Amino acid sequence: MLLTWARRISSTRLRKSLSSNCCAGGEVCLPFRSVIPVLAFLAWVFCVFHYFLPIKLGLSLADQLFSSFLFVSYLILILSWEFSGPILAAALTGLSALIVFYLALATKEPWLLIQGLVYALLYLGIASFLFEIQKKVNDKRLLKEKLEEETLLVRDDFIKNQDLEKAYQKRIDRFLDLHQFAETLKGIPTLSEAANRVVDEAHSLVPYAEECVLYLVNNYNQKLEILASNRALTLQPSDPDGSPFDQWVMKRSRPLIIEDSMNDFRFSTFRRDPTLKLRSVCACPLMTENKVLGVLRVSSRAPLVFSSDDLHSLDIISGLGAVTLRNRLLYDRMEELAIRDSLTGLYLNRYFQERLQEELARSGLSAGGGKATVFSVALLDVDHFKNYNDEFGHLAGDHVLKAIAKVMTRFLEPADIGARYGGEEFALLLPGKDKQSATNTSELIRKEIQGTKLVIRRAERTVTASIGVATYPDDGQSVEELLRFADKCLYQAKNQGRNRVCGNT
Repeated sequence: MLLTWARRISSTRLRKSLSSNCCAGGEVCLPFRSVIPVLAFLAWVFCVFHYFLPIKLGLSLADQLFSSFLFVSYLILILSWEFSGPILAAALTGLSALIVFYLALATKEPWLLIQGLVYALLYLGIASFLFEIQKKVNDKRLLKEKLEEETLLVRDDFIKNQDLEKAYQKRIDRFLDLHQFAETLKGIPTLSEAANRVVDEAHSLVPYAEECVLYLVNNYNQKLEILASNRALTLQPSDPDGSPFDQWVMKRSRPLIIEDSMNDFRFSTFRRDPTLKLRSVCACPLMTENKVLGVLRVSSRAPLVFSSDDLHSLDIISGLGAVTLRNRLLYDRMEELAIRDSLTGLYLNRYFQERLQEELARSGLSAGGGKATVFSVALLDVDHFKNYNDEFGHLAGDHVLKAIAKVMTRFLEPADIGARYGGEEFALLLPGKDKQSATNTSELIRKEIQGTKLVIRRAERTVTASIGVATYPDDGQSVEELLRFADKCLYQAKNQGRNRVCGNT
C-alpha cells in the first residue's frame, strides 16, 4: 500500500506542484515551494515539544501516542520532499534527527532513539525509491518529448517531401506540355496559326492572366505590330505600337515582371495615363540570333498576380515560339522571293502564268455546269521607256517601274493579281470581271499613271502607259489565245497614239 501511494505521488508530482506553484510566465516560485515544508517542520517541532513534558513525567499512553505521532510526522517530512526537493528535505530530516536524538537523551529512553533511527532509514529508503521513480518518470517524459519532436520532424519532412513531389510532378507535366507544344509548332503551316498557338499555350500555362499578346518587330521601322492576342484589353487606337512595357522589353532585350505598375519607378511617367489599365505584367522578348523578333506578354488589371515561375515558363515559350516564328518568316520570305519581283514587289511572270492557268481551269469547270465564269487579262506597257533609260540611266528606269507598280497595287482588289510580265511590261489578272469592268479598271490605272509626278534629276516628269485587255471566253479559250489577244490590243493602243486602253482588235 505504501509503494502504491509512493508511485501515485511520484507520477503526479510535477503536475500538482507546477499547477499550484507558478509565478507569472509559468515559472515555479522557489520561495513558495520552500515555505510549505518549513511550516510543516515547525509544526512538527511544536507538536514534538508539546508532547515532551507528558513523556518526561511518565504519564500513561504518552509514549504510545508520541510514537504514533512521530511515525506520522516522518511521513509528513517525506511528503515535504515533493514540494522542496531533496536538498531541503535532507536538511529538515537532519534537524528532525537531531531533535529526536535530543529527546532520547532528555527522556533517557533508548527506544526513542532506536525508533528515530529506524524511521530515518525508512525515510531514506522511501526517498531513494521515490527518487528512482521520479528519475524514471523524467526519463519517460524526456523520451516522450523526444519522440514527439522526432514525430513532428518526420511529419514536417513528409509534408515537405509531398510538396516537393507535387512541385516536381507539376514541373514534369509542364515539361511534357512544352514538349508537346514544341512538336505541335513544327507542323503549323502558317505564321498566324503559329502565333495563335504560342498565345494559347502561354495563356494555358498562366491561366489567371487576363490578357496575352504577341507582338512582332517590323524590320523596316523597328516598331511592334500585333500578331496574335487573347482578350487584348489594353490595345488603344492611340497606342498602336504596344504598351510601354512591351517597348521596354523590346529596347532592352530583357524579360520583365512587374508586381504593381503603380509602384514601379521605371514606369512612373505612365501612372496617370488613363489608358494604362495593367497592374501586373510579365513579358519576355522573342530572341533569335541576338535580335528581338517580338515580345510575348501576359498581363492583368490586378496587382501581385505573376511569379518568377510564370516568367520562367513564359521565357521557355518565347524561346520555342521565336524559333518557330523565325523559321516561318524565313519560309514565307523565301516563298515571297520565289513568286515576287524584288524591284516592284509584284508577282513574277511564272506565278502569273500559274494563276492564269488555275483561273482558266476553274472557269472551265464552271462551264461544265452551263455557263463559264468570266475573267479578264490586261497587259500594260510603259510608253517610251527606252528613252528614260537612255537619257536618265537605269536607276531612273527602275524608279519609273516602281512608281507604276505602286499605282497598279492601289487599284487591285484582293482577288486580283498584278505581275511584272517582263522588262517594262506588266500583266493583270482580274477574276470575275467582264470586258467593260476590266476596261474601266485599266482606264483608272492609266489615268493615275499619267497624273503621277516623278522627280528625276530634280525635275518633275510624267510617264504614260498603253494597256490591252482580253476577256475569257470571248477573246480566247486558252492561256496562249488570251495573252495573244491582249498583246494585239496593246499594240493597237500604241499604234493609235499610246496612252490609252484598247480591248478590241
